[in-house]
Amino acid sequence: MIRVLLLLLIVVLLSYALWQVLQALRERRRARAAQPAQPGADVDRVAPTDEEDEVDESLFNYAPRPLPDAAAAASAADPQVFQQALELQQLRTELTRLQAQQLAQQAEMAALKDAMNALREQFEANLAGQGVSPEYNEALVLARRGLEAEAIAERCGISVAEAELVRALNRAGGSAQEERA
Repeated sequence: MIRVLLLLLIVVLLSYALWQVLQALRERRRARAAQPAQPGADVDRVAPTDEEDEVDESLFNYAPRPLPDAAAAASAADPQVFQQALELQQLRTELTRLQAQQLAQQAEMAALKDAMNALREQFEANLAGQGVSPEYNEALVLARRGLEAEAIAERCGISVAEAELVRALNRAGGSAQEERA
């Protein structure tokens, strides 16, 4: 695919160059046709002179000439303007660097938040496992997350009554912890 695109680009560039050459030749013909025939010109000349060998570059000047850049002229005239332009460029570079650094820090903060949430869940699971039968560890974690008794029973494979008991123990444990605080 890239080869095809490169070949296409080369073809376009070559056709543009050919078009430019044709334009220059057309302008040259127009210039010769516009010149009046010189009387007494030698028709029998055998070898061209040096003047005829040289290319008249005025024929290739069909494109408009670019105007000098006003900012470049002003900066050459006033060194303070140049200094300000340089300082502006440095500030823009610094701003770009700081924006990239901020994005990297935001990504790092998001990763740290995810890790902290994972550790919090792990801590809650460990806390739930203390003093509770291993059979009910997952049920207690789900109860702390606020799931209904039916959902806890379905996920853990226990009866609804057992799930309600786990939820009641969780509520009682939560209110006891709030009273201690």
